[in-house]
Amino acid sequence: MKIKRLIEEFNFLEICGIALVVFTASVLQFVLHELPCPLCLLQRFGLLAICVGFFMNLRFGPRPSHYALSLLAALFTAAVAMRQILLHILPNSPMYGDAFLHLSLYTWTFIVSVFIIISIAGLLMFGNQFKARGATPKIIKTITIIIFAVLLALAVLNAASVFLECGLHPCPDNPVRYLY
Repeated sequence: MKIKRLIEEFNFLEICGIALVVFTASVLQFVLHELPCPLCLLQRFGLLAICVGFFMNLRFGPRPSHYALSLLAALFTAAVAMRQILLHILPNSPMYGDAFLHLSLYTWTFIVSVFIIISIAGLLMFGNQFKARGATPKIIKTITIIIFAVLLALAVLNAASVFLECGLHPCPDNPVRYLY
């Protein structure tokens, strides 16, 4: 029973970590006026998609299909981040956006995605988590609902900002202003 609780808490911490990353990206966009490029927007989408599997684990209990959803989203996010890294790998090619601890945000997204892939692989090693589970503590349920609401709001905010930035056209490679 303790391993189930530990895995539930780990799913919860994964959601909190990803929520912090997406929230930080939104703060950079709206407070510091750093408009996201199309690849950045795809990475945000991937991070939010990763959370869906973890939320499903907390709501319906851990299932391999929930982990598979998060794993596929993490692979997608890592691939998009790697594409952006490779676009800026040349010695005189400037990075897009500001650095955080001497690394670009898309490099950090790649690192986070790889960590999530490894952690999901580790979580899948514990087969007894897929058996019947006990009740989830009320505090975890409440905080999970709050974080879900925050991530849903961030997803809606990101969708709105994509429309304001790109309209119904392809997004510019290096956006400098909103279209609307």
